[in-house]
Amino acid sequence: MFPQFKQDFWLLSREAKGYYAWADKERWRLSRALRWNRCHGMCDDIRDSRQLVETLFEKGLGLHPLLDIAFEAFARAEVRLALRFIPQRSNEERLTGHLISELEAAIHLVADSFAAKSLERYGEAKQIDFAYYDLSQGGHVEKETGGDLGLILSIDLPDKPKTISYAAIQAKRLSGSTSLDKRQYDTLTRNFKEAAAYLFYDCEFGTLAPPMIFSASELTEKKDEKDATASFTIDQAHVFEKALPLSLWLITQLGTAKAGATTRDFSSAFEVFRHPQRKNTEGREISRLAMISIGRPFNVSRDIEAGLKIAL
Repeated sequence: MFPQFKQDFWLLSREAKGYYAWADKERWRLSRALRWNRCHGMCDDIRDSRQLVETLFEKGLGLHPLLDIAFEAFARAEVRLALRFIPQRSNEERLTGHLISELEAAIHLVADSFAAKSLERYGEAKQIDFAYYDLSQGGHVEKETGGDLGLILSIDLPDKPKTISYAAIQAKRLSGSTSLDKRQYDTLTRNFKEAAAYLFYDCEFGTLAPPMIFSASELTEKKDEKDATASFTIDQAHVFEKALPLSLWLITQLGTAKAGATTRDFSSAFEVFRHPQRKNTEGREISRLAMISIGRPFNVSRDIEAGLKIAL
């Protein structure tokens, strides 16, 4: 664990919230993730959920040393969101903005260690980078399209398959339970299909779990239970059972093409969100786009019309 992160993680541990609260209810799911990636069948020996989380934060997922650094940065962003912003009872829009800012800050803090570890491993300093693009251009289109956050993840390391994946995410506050609009769900899934996902901010002060995410397809049965209603309800127990913490999902699901959608290159993923919005085409318009690159830096330059030009 990075020394600059320890204070935040220790506070989380002392309060038994965040990953600790989720693992206390769904220990086997975290145990299974660790068993697949690192323990080769031995993680079932760790019966205590607290010990399991501490093992995760101290030793990482074990998938890859550079991906472990990325995971720790993502987890640190989640901790800061839970401890500093969720208690302020902000709305989804502001919480998403805080999450984006914390992701960028955490990635910046691990950048030197990432470069040093890659130099040791490859003889070449690789980079981890973050970029943000405002798609709203002064307007607010989330209400019409069902989306709230576009996310692109690129992993380009010499000893890993190159993957570029993206997801279109609807973020929701979760205080015990929350109501989801069926029309918004239909729009999101129609426009983005397998890339559609829901992200839940746990606002229960007793748990303050990490932002939990899963594919929108996981909600199909819930959505169809009462066809006559305009919305449907989902509770914390269902989210804890079906979703994963964002940090874990990014590495083990989106980063391995098990979730979201994939493209051949970064520009294609970028255009999924940018081009239809610029043309004001129905669907796919999302106001925020967060981009993470593990292995290469973004090329960011000014653009008179778009504000910024971002390439990879």
